[in-house]
Amino acid sequence: MAISVELGESHDHGPCKCCGNMSRTVWGYLSDDDGFLLASYYVQWTLGRVADHGANIDLVVGRWGEEFSSADRFVVAVAYRLKADGPQFMIIDAAERPVAKSGKLADTALRRDQVIGSPLAAQAFAMLDAIWLGDDRIAELAGGKKPAAQ
Repeated sequence: MAISVELGESHDHGPCKCCGNMSRTVWGYLSDDDGFLLASYYVQWTLGRVADHGANIDLVVGRWGEEFSSADRFVVAVAYRLKADGPQFMIIDAAERPVAKSGKLADTALRRDQVIGSPLAAQAFAMLDAIWLGDDRIAELAGGKKPAAQ
């Protein structure tokens, strides 16, 4: 299944309490081959500080549309770090992420142990691949240049 990316908006905010730089959040939507909406995503990082601050990616997965509500969706949270040997993604507990705390988009924030080792883990990493390759606004996360598709 191919996952397509539809870009949403972005928002700069801050300054960051620890470094004084502004932070950026970009968001968008992920759909399958049939145009069925799979998830919305949010990527948040501090500008110019990816090497030491990393980034966070939140996936809001589930059913979308007027007939569905936040009770039909859940949040998967991912920590991103740019290491000398390349990018690293790690599923983390979602409960403390702002999108999970809002209660507007999803009622359930998944813990790491609820995702790792489940079929959802493969789906989440496929979504991350789609975002990584399909949203040029996050180029800073890869050190300013996006890697070629493999």
